[in-house]
Amino acid sequence: MQRFNSLKKWLLVTVSMFVLAACSDAPTPPETPATDTAAVSYSEGSHYRVLSEPVQQDQQEPFIVEYLWVGCPACQRFEPVMQGFKDANPDVAIVRRHGAFNQRWAFDGALFHAIQELTERDIATEMLAFYASQNNQLPDLDQLTGFISRLGLDPNDVFAKADSDEIEQILRQTLTEMSSNEINGVPSVVINGRYLLATPMPSDIRSQEDLNDLITHLLSL
Repeated sequence: MQRFNSLKKWLLVTVSMFVLAACSDAPTPPETPATDTAAVSYSEGSHYRVLSEPVQQDQQEPFIVEYLWVGCPACQRFEPVMQGFKDANPDVAIVRRHGAFNQRWAFDGALFHAIQELTERDIATEMLAFYASQNNQLPDLDQLTGFISRLGLDPNDVFAKADSDEIEQILRQTLTEMSSNEINGVPSVVINGRYLLATPMPSDIRSQEDLNDLITHLLSL
């Protein structure tokens, strides 16, 4: 994987490109009345897939892993759904892992994880919203520097952290987890490191409540 400084140079000549490779439809339920959960039977292959290589096994259950790219419109649309589950289940840890399918994703991922490490909090909502505000363009270095400064961080500290072996290792691990389990798009959500939510959701998952119930069921397995 190329070092962050090389990616920064690459970014200067490609910021106008809006890369959508591997950005898939989010597992977002439509806004329709909730299904009678007593009548729902969740099944492997329809509602979820069991991963052949469990991920993030150093995490303490219960937890959810979301693989994302901050520049992905589907991830941006899915964020309120994730927040809806998080608000209803504050005891369930949400682990965010940024994909690195190509150079731009790796650049954004290095910044994402650097900011997360320096702020020691989940930065996904703010960063997804910032990228979504760019009118179908990806932010350039000046815009990213302004965003970082508004978070109260020194951009030089963030760029240095993004260029570290620690952040490169996070991105390498994420790439390994996704490729070994044939997770080819984002957003992708894995429950307790083992159960990958189906995309798109089956027809009986119609609301935030339905999705919450499905995740809660998988957390109990």
